[in-house]
Amino acid sequence: MSGLIGILGHDIVPIFIVVGLGYLFARRFQPDVKSLSRLTFYVFSQCLVFSLLVRPTLGGPEIGQIALFTVVVMLITGSLGWLAARGLRLERHATAGLILVCMFVNGGNFGLAVNERAFGEPGLARAAVYFVTSTLMVYTLGVAIAAGGGGSGWRVAARRVFQVPPVYAALAAVLVRLAGIDLTQPLLEPIAAGIELAGRASIPLLLIILGMQLADTAIGEHVRPALAASAVRLVASPLVAAGVALAIGLTGVARQASIVEASMPAAVINIILATEFGAAPALVTSGVVMSTLLSPITLTVVLSQLK
Repeated sequence: MSGLIGILGHDIVPIFIVVGLGYLFARRFQPDVKSLSRLTFYVFSQCLVFSLLVRPTLGGPEIGQIALFTVVVMLITGSLGWLAARGLRLERHATAGLILVCMFVNGGNFGLAVNERAFGEPGLARAAVYFVTSTLMVYTLGVAIAAGGGGSGWRVAARRVFQVPPVYAALAAVLVRLAGIDLTQPLLEPIAAGIELAGRASIPLLLIILGMQLADTAIGEHVRPALAASAVRLVASPLVAAGVALAIGLTGVARQASIVEASMPAAVINIILATEFGAAPALVTSGVVMSTLLSPITLTVVLSQLK
């Protein structure tokens, strides 16, 4: 028990304190969350992804393994969400909403911070690979699911993928590594240092934004679907992730960081997709809020098994 309390206090509580500050600030001042979110997503997050992926300590094969892990886990948890929706006899739009909640995790706002607290810079670097891959999935498969999976949904998804900033940051990092460019050279070092400095600002900002977003959400009347989605997201997903990691041979920090990312609560971006495409936004909001509030308990247990 003392070990669980120690993990909760060291790895989870500090993060929720920052989230709470964002929540209180939003409740008191009603700030423009959209502008801050765009600044963080289009500027600071790109810098973080680039500075982490460009490091030589992260090998190409390992990046591929984590990306594969991300896709497989998401597809399995999405299938579990579909089964849960069938069991609850949800309508088509509500089924799409439940699948979104089960598939797409808060790997950016929340996951990066937890991995940095728990596993340091090596964990953060590997979590960034999961974050980039999951972001691509959100803006392709996620858009298609929210739009109903029809022809128009896939066309919208194809356009949206080119609007995802981390994609360009990841591509830039890959090009730098393939070209063998040494960022420690005198002419390049200040640029690399500036990018890294901007990237470090993204994690606290992402947590503040999460708190601000939660200030405008509520569980509402969809308690049963929210509980089902939270069970898939917080209980089934870590078990699925452990099995997938074993199957594809993930080990060490890559295994730890990937499983933690897969154990995160549902992402706030699900609410945006559900609202835009009419995929039961109230149900999705309930699932995001409930899974976030319950996540300190489940994440503490997951971390205790990984450390």
